[in-house]
Amino acid sequence: MKRFSWTISIILVNFIILLSIEFLGGPNIYNLLKFGGQYGPFVSTGDWYRIVTAIFVHAGWIHLLFNMYALYYLGILVEGIYGPSKLLVVYFSSGIIGNLLSEVFYYSSPSVGASGAIFGLVGLLLAATYFRNDFPPTIKRALYILLLPMVIFNIVYGFIPGTDINNAAHLGGFGTGLLLGYLIPVRRSWGIKRKTWNVLAAFSLAVVVASFIGLSTNNAMIKLPSTIDFANTYSRALFSGANAGFTPLPSEIKAIKPFDKKTEKLKNDLLSYSKVGTPKLQELNLEYESWIKFVKKRYKGLIGVKK
Repeated sequence: MKRFSWTISIILVNFIILLSIEFLGGPNIYNLLKFGGQYGPFVSTGDWYRIVTAIFVHAGWIHLLFNMYALYYLGILVEGIYGPSKLLVVYFSSGIIGNLLSEVFYYSSPSVGASGAIFGLVGLLLAATYFRNDFPPTIKRALYILLLPMVIFNIVYGFIPGTDINNAAHLGGFGTGLLLGYLIPVRRSWGIKRKTWNVLAAFSLAVVVASFIGLSTNNAMIKLPSTIDFANTYSRALFSGANAGFTPLPSEIKAIKPFDKKTEKLKNDLLSYSKVGTPKLQELNLEYESWIKFVKKRYKGLIGVKK
């Protein structure tokens, strides 16, 4: 009976997500972000979980197959040498650090893919083959010769103008892997150390699960159509009625459809103004302008994006 493999499980999740994206129209920007792609303005306005979910999202079959081919061989190797717990910790730590760097250097560009996490596995193996004496000597030289040219090529290629490659994720993941490869013992851990790695692996998985829960309950791209509809109907009621010196029509206010606490408050305040004259008109304008400013920051460059 074959042993359960986390490497295969991660690969399957990646395939399932891309199949779902294809089913809903393919890997356009809307769907990539809807399924968890990283986008700086989303992350900085509350969607922290995209730092994690973006590791599982790919921008097409070539992108996915290339990454999953690398993950299969590197993941199986790391899982076999280090054990499943260390694989999970290194993989997700590298992916997250890589995406945090993407948040800094590619803030205004959507980013997806497992390359940062995969580069973490490369860095782990390279550091272990070079710095550690407990790495299996039979494959040490072969790995060093095979992996180093791949790293150099990908990083240099990523700096060529016009290439659509996220070098921040690559370098962040690779650097994380190098550090962990230097620090982590290659041999399997037992006793208290094994329990510690199991806890760290369980925590990594919990972060992944929590991230997808966060995506499903607070997905900015799902809310984009509702946001545009609310802005149109609210501004129509506020500016065509209130700013003209008369009370907004009940039918205009009724047409407003809030979708969260902020928009619910905006509608309730406008309704209160139409009935009793408070809050003041100036306060309504300021409240709406503040919300619009938040929306423009959150959806910078994405308003009008096609599904």
